[in-house]
Amino acid sequence: MLAPIAVAVSAGLLGWVYQALKPPHPKICGSPGGPPVTSPRVKLSDGRHLAYREMGVPKEEAKHKIIVIHGFDSSKDLNLPVSQELIEELSMYFLFFDRAGYGESDPFPKRTVKSEAYDIQELADKLQIGPKFYIIGVSMGAYPIYGCLKYIPQRLAGASLVVPFVHYWWPCLPANVSREGFQRLQKCDQWTFRIAHRAPWLFYWWMTQKWFPSLSIMAGNMAIFCPQDLEMIKKLSETPSVGLEKVRQQGVQESLHRDIIAGYAKWEFDPLDISNPFPNNEGSVHIWQGYEDRIIPYQINRYISEKLPWIRYHEVPDTGHLLIFRRMFAAAAAVLAVCVVALGYKRIKPPPPKVCGSPNGPPITSPRIKLSDGRHLSYRERGVPKEIAKYKVILVHGFDSSKDIYLPLSQEVMEELSVYVLTFDRAGYGESDPNPKRSVKSEAFDIQELADQLHLGPKFHVIGVSIGTHSIWACLKYIPHRLAGVTLVVPVINFWWPSFPPKLAKEVFRKQLKRDQVKLSIAHYIPTLVYWWMTQKLFPYSSIMQRHPILLNRRDLETIKQMSQVPNPDEHKVRQQGVHESLHRDMIVHFGKWEFDPMKLKNPFPDNEACVYLWEGHEDKLVPFELQRYVAQKLPWIKYHEVPDGGHLMIHEKGLCEAIFRELLLGEEPSF
Repeated sequence: MLAPIAVAVSAGLLGWVYQALKPPHPKICGSPGGPPVTSPRVKLSDGRHLAYREMGVPKEEAKHKIIVIHGFDSSKDLNLPVSQELIEELSMYFLFFDRAGYGESDPFPKRTVKSEAYDIQELADKLQIGPKFYIIGVSMGAYPIYGCLKYIPQRLAGASLVVPFVHYWWPCLPANVSREGFQRLQKCDQWTFRIAHRAPWLFYWWMTQKWFPSLSIMAGNMAIFCPQDLEMIKKLSETPSVGLEKVRQQGVQESLHRDIIAGYAKWEFDPLDISNPFPNNEGSVHIWQGYEDRIIPYQINRYISEKLPWIRYHEVPDTGHLLIFRRMFAAAAAVLAVCVVALGYKRIKPPPPKVCGSPNGPPITSPRIKLSDGRHLSYRERGVPKEIAKYKVILVHGFDSSKDIYLPLSQEVMEELSVYVLTFDRAGYGESDPNPKRSVKSEAFDIQELADQLHLGPKFHVIGVSIGTHSIWACLKYIPHRLAGVTLVVPVINFWWPSFPPKLAKEVFRKQLKRDQVKLSIAHYIPTLVYWWMTQKLFPYSSIMQRHPILLNRRDLETIKQMSQVPNPDEHKVRQQGVHESLHRDMIVHFGKWEFDPMKLKNPFPDNEACVYLWEGHEDKLVPFELQRYVAQKLPWIKYHEVPDGGHLMIHEKGLCEAIFRELLLGEEPSF
């Protein structure tokens, strides 16, 4: 009697297990009882259909055709916030499509990384968009990008992977890198990805059982989003989402579950085995990663880009997983996807500089020296003759300035101080030759060679103003033995110095105007786009170049009024060799990655034989005083002065300028 009962119970249990493990049949669009077909579709060679959406200029007129690959729990109705103006300027056609099982595209139980790449190729062929196209993949939609790079590289004109999917079991990943990234995930997500990788047959049960939490993003766990993502979610919720109800309409298994299984399956190739698809730089591949992203750990994408140097890696500090929905970064991702071929040497590459003294270049009207590398530096001398001067000072001008910097020191004062002042045009400015390899380090050695060729002696004083202070920091690093004293006046800060506390740097960075935040981020992360950004007309690009009055305080405005009464006949020479080799190059050098951390510099005057001074205006709207205070605290050998109502133009104020010189040369305490 017990045996039949046991058999019945076992059979019932097995039946229950089978039902729990087996997903229901998908509700295929257009089939009896299935959702209706409401979007255009193409029929693939295996009989499946892919639904698509087109945006931008007509493909017949478009110069650049971009296929956008949506992420997890999304569809072809992904809203890419790229302005119509940019679309028309770059003549872009966008093609969005529902990946297999999503929206109105037929499910594909055999979906893999490889099949998705060939789906993209066949879609492009069916819609006749040409032999080559660009691709942008978002989040989970980035694993098809790897498939395209592996299987159809000959079809690609460029690629961008935005907050791209990472596989924690890629053979190429060192154990410590994958472990560190994996352990940053929520525990339930770790288990979900393990099951998808090791036991995909169990995945439907895991994702539908109610005993344990499975996937944070589907359970609505907001802990996976950083504060920036939460702000973006709130903003996105204010605009109704189109097509959201269609994403899972054919069944959660063939859309969401199949996506995770395909992504975390064992791949047929290792990403590090992929060859550069653009060996002749005829295209480019980019990864965009948010540093604050809690869904995709930055460590793994950073490692991949280090091992594949042909991938251009952009890590955005104050951004999370929803980076693509920030208008500026969506536009930049689109532009970068097409930049090498589409914009090429027309949009992103600046015109060649008009070098002084060259055919059709500006004339040489100032004295110059020839450096050891063949370049020339133009200079100007003031004060008493250097042969009788007690003090020799090299003054380094700031942004959009030159050797003719307005210096309100009378001849009488300079004679009293017995000071010789040497100003010079930094590389690319005025009449000094451009230096495409200009760096923080090269500027220090330009100063040293200038001093040697003009016979200033073994030691000299230096004063740097605003962005010109990166030359001074370099002097402190590379030629401290040549310095007799140093002053940094309203020194522009590089927000990416490694020693800055991330929270402090972020808070201060956010105080900048939005347009300037974008400008500085581009200069730091994607300098190849600086020329395009600073010359395009679609977005506001730089408040300082547009001379926005919001950057000036009361004293600055008074100073400008006084300066206007002293005409500078050579003002037009500042940018005469080209705005890129002067102003743009300055930004790229200053806000790029430095070869050293200024916060780790040693005191150049350990025996108090001289001093380093830093002058800051409390009301300086260009340079935040909070970071200057931090610099002074970290480097106690710097003597810090904060002028209570001072602005950014304090070097041009008669009283303060004289005080700066008297302190540097004579050690006189300033009074202000």
